[in-house]
Amino acid sequence: MKLDLTGKRLLSMTVEYSAVLHFSDGYMVRIESSFRFTLPGKQYNLSPDVDPQESFQPMSTLLHQAVTKSAINDSGALIIAFDSGATIHVEPDDEYEAWTVGGPDGFLVVSMPGGELATWEAKPDSP
Repeated sequence: MKLDLTGKRLLSMTVEYSAVLHFSDGYMVRIESSFRFTLPGKQYNLSPDVDPQESFQPMSTLLHQAVTKSAINDSGALIIAFDSGATIHVEPDDEYEAWTVGGPDGFLVVSMPGGELATWEAKPDSP
């Protein structure tokens, strides 16, 4: 499944029991379980509910970068690639909602426990 994040820029990020990424055009990604953040030549395994906030400092390099690819693979993992070559990879969790992608007009995709997806399509206001 493709997401509508391609071309969106990361505007801000907060970490407090979850990693929340705010993108341009009203898109948001919330990561609530362990994930892999990769920079060219470096890899970080991060967990927002366990790791201290300073562990997420390498992700600050993503600010103002554009997304070049955003997808959900067959197992329900979320993959986001940036124009610098950095990637975020979030596997589904067996017991919890691992990640959520939200957008304008009610667009929402939630990784349910076990990797099943719950989706809501955007419904623009009609005149």
